This record gives sequence, structure tokens and C-alpha cells, in this order.
Amino acid sequence: MTKQPDWKQIIVDHARATNADHLPVDAIEELAAHLEDLYLEALEAGLTPEDARAKASRALTESPLAPLRRPHTRTSESHLESSRVGIVGLAGDLRFAWRQARRSPSFAAVAILTLGLGAGAATAIFSIVDTVLLRPLPYREPEQLVALWDSNAEKALPRERVSPVTFMDERALQAVFTDAAAWWRPEVNFVQPGTEPVRVSTIETSANLFQVLGVSPAFGPGFPVDGPFFAVDPIAVISDRLWRTRFAGRPDVIGQLIDVNDDHYRIVGVMPPGFSFPDDVDIWLRLQWDLTQHSRGAHFMETVARLQPGITAEQASRELAQLSARLGDQFPSTNRGWIARAVPLLDDMLGYYRPALFVLLGAVALLLVTACLNVASLLLARATARAREIAVRSALGASRGRLVRQMLVESLALAAAGTLAGGAAAVVLVKLAIAAMPVDVPRLSGVTVDVRLLGFALAVVAATALLFGLLPAIVLARTDASEVLKDGARGATGARGHRWNRALVVGEVALASTVLVSSALLVRSVSRMLTANLGVVTTGVVTGGVQIASAGYPDWPDVDQFYDAVIEGIRREPGIDAAGAATMVPLEAGWRLPFGIEGRPPARAGDESVAQHVSVTNGYFETFRAPLVDGRLFTRDDRANTEPVVVVNRTFARQMFPGERAVGQRIVSTAMYIGPLGRNLPGRVPFRIVGVVADIRQTPLSQSNEPVIYHTARQFPFRAMTIVARGRDTATVAAGVRHAVRALDPSLPVSDLSTMTDRVVQNAAAPRLLMFILTAFAVVIATLAAVGVYGLMACLVNDRRRELAIRLALGAQPSALAAFVTRQGLAIAAVGIAAGLAGAQLAGGLLRRVLFETPTTDVVALAGAGGVLLVAAAVACLAPARRAARVAPIEGLKLD
Repeated sequence: MTKQPDWKQIIVDHARATNADHLPVDAIEELAAHLEDLYLEALEAGLTPEDARAKASRALTESPLAPLRRPHTRTSESHLESSRVGIVGLAGDLRFAWRQARRSPSFAAVAILTLGLGAGAATAIFSIVDTVLLRPLPYREPEQLVALWDSNAEKALPRERVSPVTFMDERALQAVFTDAAAWWRPEVNFVQPGTEPVRVSTIETSANLFQVLGVSPAFGPGFPVDGPFFAVDPIAVISDRLWRTRFAGRPDVIGQLIDVNDDHYRIVGVMPPGFSFPDDVDIWLRLQWDLTQHSRGAHFMETVARLQPGITAEQASRELAQLSARLGDQFPSTNRGWIARAVPLLDDMLGYYRPALFVLLGAVALLLVTACLNVASLLLARATARAREIAVRSALGASRGRLVRQMLVESLALAAAGTLAGGAAAVVLVKLAIAAMPVDVPRLSGVTVDVRLLGFALAVVAATALLFGLLPAIVLARTDASEVLKDGARGATGARGHRWNRALVVGEVALASTVLVSSALLVRSVSRMLTANLGVVTTGVVTGGVQIASAGYPDWPDVDQFYDAVIEGIRREPGIDAAGAATMVPLEAGWRLPFGIEGRPPARAGDESVAQHVSVTNGYFETFRAPLVDGRLFTRDDRANTEPVVVVNRTFARQMFPGERAVGQRIVSTAMYIGPLGRNLPGRVPFRIVGVVADIRQTPLSQSNEPVIYHTARQFPFRAMTIVARGRDTATVAAGVRHAVRALDPSLPVSDLSTMTDRVVQNAAAPRLLMFILTAFAVVIATLAAVGVYGLMACLVNDRRRELAIRLALGAQPSALAAFVTRQGLAIAAVGIAAGLAGAQLAGGLLRRVLFETPTTDVVALAGAGGVLLVAAAVACLAPARRAARVAPIEGLKLD
């Protein structure tokens, strides 16, 4: 291979011969690079090495080097064409762009990574939001499907299940609904010969559910299409997942019998793959009882309805409100104060995920904007640094069009590399988001990278690269080369360019500050939720659900004996210190039923007091170490044939008996039913209050404590209970609970076996999801903002090399110059942080709904977010500061 000429030495010799020996080092490098390009192009055109060197040397001797000493006057366009030193053709332009990237690898890497990260993250999140939030549900005309819910403002119940009797009245609104289906959720033990019994997600539904949704079984007849709303025929439809895992995908499953809670059900259909409505259901049982024969006061059914064509959810809600008002007047004791409403089914399925995903969408929009601002800032800084290069090329005779074309190719190459990085990042980030999501988001598993969204995001960042790559090029191409070369490097963009650069960086930091403050507030909120006072000691407590079927335990004394025996068996297990059971554990609401106080005038119909009713066994309060405020807890002497007694919480005692002692008072329940899995209450039999316990939070953390009445399970039995047990090692406790239940009844599985701490974490799912989203984006955006600060400070140091050199020559210490650069960077960051803190307060209203005991002005969160950004900015200033401290005074003073 032919050895290349030493172009730098050739240029130096020529400069001395033309009295231009003060030519700066960077100008020599630029001239050498351009002569090398011309030499290589000549070789590619077929010239010999000698002829190629001669051509390049001739271009040097013919090029107007006079601008290095005096203003250059172009002679004619023909002269420019003949003396142009550059690369003709795309291949040459690309080669020059590659050389520029190699000369500034940090700039190229940061710009490409910024483009790729911005486009990739935007595409990944847009794809998630599109699939989960925007894509229609896979049902027939899904926009016509709504869920029906009840609310009661007086009782602070914003979203409650509906009463079965009231639902039948709502279903009869034929002007609004074409049809409606309802279901409830029994706790089901699925038993298959030769396998372990398991708890399977099941609903017992009206026969028209699949018709309302517009989905048919994959095979099998399913529920009768024209059959009655309910029937005693025990038939079931199973999911594709259960069919494949439990029945090995055998086609002869139709007609087989399955054991569900000791009852035999005949399989009549298998649903299509992926169908699990309403949420991860595996078995759909046909409803076997008449809804009209239940109580209007029992709210335990969920519903879905199909709107008439042309009817909106808002119109349906107005009709439901009118019906609720009529029912409230007609049945004041059960319906007064309750209002039904219709919610679009997709909104209902997403629940609190919907606002979280919108926050996610806003966060990724900020990320994309930040990435674009960052690239713009980097390109402007790069343009300033390349002012001398453009001047030298212009001095060599390159036309404005030629210079702009070369910059265009460089910007296109940068955008193309960013595009490739963005596509790869989108695929990786989608997988990471699905794997790292702290909660189960509906439809998340079906997310894939959307090519359309990827194209949009890449178009945005590519347009940014082109715009901010070409504009400085056009400005520089119009700048007088001699003035640039005389003025060091200031002739490029000047003060105006630096002002724009500063503004972009301040905007980046402000956006980063807003997101970082929001994430800090959520971190504080979630930490307080996880350490909130529940009124009990949750450490070491394990919980698990058990339900016994009426077939195996037909009489209520049998239910009492089973739970008494299983609790005693658990207590005997090694490693378990205490055990009990309850219908509802902390953070779960009990049955809200009306009651009265013995000796007081009965309240008017509809104005009765309401309290939660929870049934507990002996040992429940002791397991949770709930403090006893007054009186006593339940004992073995409190049996079904003894005086009915209850324990109430402190809120109940204060509200019902202000200034009095609650112990000894009697309450009377006016309700007759407590749900399909419990025994009916014995009418107006009074219950004597024997104890008061400290408030145990029986509501979500976002709600205040309610009055609670605790019954003993011997007098208030329930077939489905949650076992609670305490020990030092939760794994040992869980194994002991499972062993004790299996020893008593091998057909009974223990479902949802988990620690109470895990339940607390799950209760904080909504703010945890937001915290995860915003924290992830805060890290990325803060990183991009730091990169922006770095780019700006590197540009300023490069521009002020002459000034810095003079200061060093006059005796300034290098450390002082480094501190000077760092202070400038921190000052710019501080302005952005202040703007971001103000923006975070304006956006605080969006977070107040999920913040727990955390104001938007939380000092720790604000200080922490600002401190993190200041540290990031200081780190970003390190390299420019070191560069400023190492400027050689002689080199700087020779710039003129």
C-alpha cells in the first residue's frame, strides 16, 4: 500500500513560503484532512499516487491562503469550481463524516445514544399505552360495553358492587341496554382425580354473559343461547389455559364432569385462547339462583351491559341515576343514597392503571422533548467548535452549497445511526418494561413494538438532527472566513448561538427537575404507605384463604368445628406462635350493614347507621397483636348457644357513644343476610359489646377508618375465611399452615398464601406503579440533562480558550479556572432546577390523588430532587473544567 504524504508538513512548509507561518494548529489539521480527502479521491478515480499527490499539492498552491492574512475576495464562480477542495460524491461525503465521528468520538457516541434512547423509549412506551389503553377490547363492538357500579356519597363509598335485585331493575331499562349480565365470585376449590386440589379463579354468572360480550366458545355449545337467565343445571365453561394445563388439550373434554367445591359440573365449552373475562378467570359456572329473591341491601355482584345503538355511557348514567332515585324513594332502607352509574368497560378494566398510563405517556413525551433538546444543544455546541473548520474549507474555495451539503450528509449519517440505535432500544425496552413492571397491568403481556410508532419517534429525532445540524451550517457558510480565522473561534455562532444553547439546556434541566420532583414525592408517599400504622403488627404474619363447601360441611356447627380444629392444628405446628382467622383481614373492607342501638329510637328508613361487619375466630386479635382499649376479647365461652357478643373498634365507640363507655351497650342489626357464603343474621337479636380494640385499618390506605363490628365466628359463621398465623420465619409459617389444613381435609387448598407485608405492598400498587414509571424516566431525563450541561460547558470552554489562556498567562491558577467553569455550569443548572420546581408544583394536582400523607411541597422530596440534579450537573462539568485548567497559555495566545 502506498504511503500517504505528510500533509501537515507540506502545509507548514507552504505557509512559511507564503508568509503565513502563524497558521493555527487546528487550521493545519483541517487543511491536512481536506488535502487527504482530495488525494484519496484522485486515487479512487484511477490516478497514480504521484499524480494524485500532484493534484492535491496543486490545489494547495492554487487555493487562496491569503484570507489567513487579509480579507479574501472571491474572483468568480468558475474560479471557485476550479479551486474547490472537497469530496465530490456521496461516498466521499460519508467518508468525511466518518472521519469527523472518529475525531470526536464522544460527541458522536453521546448524540447517537441520545437519539436512540429518546426514540427507543418513546416507541416502547407509546406501544405499551397503545396496546393497554387505546386498542379496543377484543369483543364485538366494545365501545358499547359498560360496567355498572353503585356509589354512596354519604357513606364515602365511591365504587361498590351492585345488589342482585337492583341489577334486575337496571337490566329492565330496555331503552338504554340491549342486555346485561351479572356474576359473583365464589371461592372455588377445583379437585381433579390424581392431582392436588387448587383454588381456581371462578365466577358464577348469568347464562347470557358471552352473548353480551359477543364471544363464543372455541368449541362446545357453551351456555344455552336462548336459555333462562339462571337455572339449577350444573354446567361450566372452562378457559383455554385450564383446558391445556389440566386436561392436556384433549378434544373429548366436552361432557366431562369436574369437581368444584364437592359439586359435579359438566363442561359444556372451552373459551378461545386469551379469553379470561372479567380478569384471569378459568371457570365460568352457570348462575343457579334467582337474583330477585335476594336482598337489595347486599352489594356483591359485578355486571356488564351492552348499550343500545346511539346511547352513550353518560346518557346511560343519567337514566340509572333517575332509576336510583325512584328506588331510593320506594325502598329507603336499602336504596336511599345509592346511585348507579355506567362506566365504559375499558376504563373499568384499567382502573387506576388508566391515570398511571396517561402519566407514563406524558413522561415519555417529556423524555422525547428532552432528547431532542439535548441533540439540538449538542449540535449547536458542535457547530460552534467547527467554526474554524468551516472557515478553512471556505478559504480553500469550497462554495456555500458544498459546505451545506457536507453538513447535511453528516446530519443524515447521525440520524441514521440514531435510528438503528432507537429500533434496537425499543425492542429491548419493551421487554424490560414488561419484566420490571411492579404490578400486573391488564393486556401488558400482548405488547409488541409498533412499527408505526417507531417510525414517528424516529422521524421526530431525525428531523431534530437535520434541523439543528443544517441551520448552523447555513449560518457558518455565510460567515466571512477571514473574520472567523482572526477571531479565534467566535465567528461561528457568537453570543446569539450561546444564548440559544443555554436556553435549551435550561429547558432540559427544568423538565428533568419536574419529573424528578414528582418521582421523589411518590417515593416518599409509597415509603409512608408501606410503613403506615395499620393498627396491627404485620411482621411475621402469613395469610391464606380457605373455603369449605356446603356438600362436605352442610351444617353451621360443622363449619365452626372445622375452623376451630384447623386453627388448633396450625398452632401446634413448629415455628408458629399464634393463629386465627377472619372474613376480612386488614386493608380489606367487611360487609357494610345497617345497625341500631338498643334503647334508642329507631332511625328513619334509609338513615340507619352503617358499619363494617367482620367475623373472626379466637386468636385473631392476638395474632395481629391488636391493642385492647377496653373490655375483653372473645373467649372459648362465646359460643353459638350463649349470649351474642361483639367487639367494636375505637372509631365505632367514639362515633356511637361519645362521652360514654361502649362496653356493655347493645347493638341490633337490621340486616337479614350477610352474603351467599355466610349464615343469615338472626333478625333483631341484640349483640352486647364486650370489648373495644384500637382501630385496625379495614379500608385502603387512601380512605379513613370506618366503624367496624367484629363478631365471633362461632356466632357469625362464614364458609370462606382467611387464615392468619405468626412466626419468626414466614416460610416455616406458610408450610405449617398448608400442612395443618391438608392434614384435616386433603381436598382443601390454601389460596393466596402470602405475608401480610406483601398484602400491604400490593395495596400500594397504584402509587408504586407511578413511582416506578416516574423514577425510571427521572433517571433517564436527568442523565440527558447532565449530558446537555456537559455539551454546553465543553462548547463554552472551547470558545473561551483564548480568554482562559490569557488568564493563565497573567497568573491565574488552573484550579480557579476549573472552579470558574464549574460555577457557570451549576448556575445554569440552578436556573433550570428552579423552573422545574415551579413546574412540579403546577403539576402537583395530578399527583394528589395518589399521594399518601405527602404534600406536594414536601421539603425532603424537593431538596433531594434538586440536590441530585446539582450533583449530576457538577459531574457533567468535570471534564470541561479539567480541559479549561489544562489550556496551554502559549497555544491560546497564538490564536491570533
